[in-house]
Amino acid sequence: MRIEDAYFTVEAALVFPTVLGTLLFVIYMLFFQYDRCLLEQDLAAAALWGGSAQISHMEELEERTHARLGEMYQEKYVAWELTALEATVERNRFVVCGSGRVMFPFPGWNFGSFQRLWGMEAEYDCDRLSPVTFIRHCRRLADFMNEDKGTKRKVNFYDDSDRVYKERQL
Repeated sequence: MRIEDAYFTVEAALVFPTVLGTLLFVIYMLFFQYDRCLLEQDLAAAALWGGSAQISHMEELEERTHARLGEMYQEKYVAWELTALEATVERNRFVVCGSGRVMFPFPGWNFGSFQRLWGMEAEYDCDRLSPVTFIRHCRRLADFMNEDKGTKRKVNFYDDSDRVYKERQL
């Protein structure tokens, strides 16, 4: 009877669970990052939609926004549960907030905290476009670009935030 060394079996028994656990952890972190990016993308798209929607009454804008957020396809999130989606309009600024959470499967690996829920919040905002002001700025810019570049003149720029005409030397 011959005795053989079993060092390879012992090494595999120690290394294999470590490699497998690390690989599962990395995959789970990739799912978390994917869902975080997806939430931010959805909120940014909603903020751009709300900022460019041609709706004159704020009540109608809020109704359409809540309907749009309610229709948002939530099955695309791999590991997350969305906890809040809300949109507000304040002083011609459209703000969309959202949050989500994920249950971490291994509480001992949570780096010092034994809480199993990880969460993330995001907020995007966009100024509502005023077509009149936008056209006014475009015309003034076109006039300025068509003029002789050697001459300087004063141009009135309309500032929506404080409703004051400002004189600027160009």
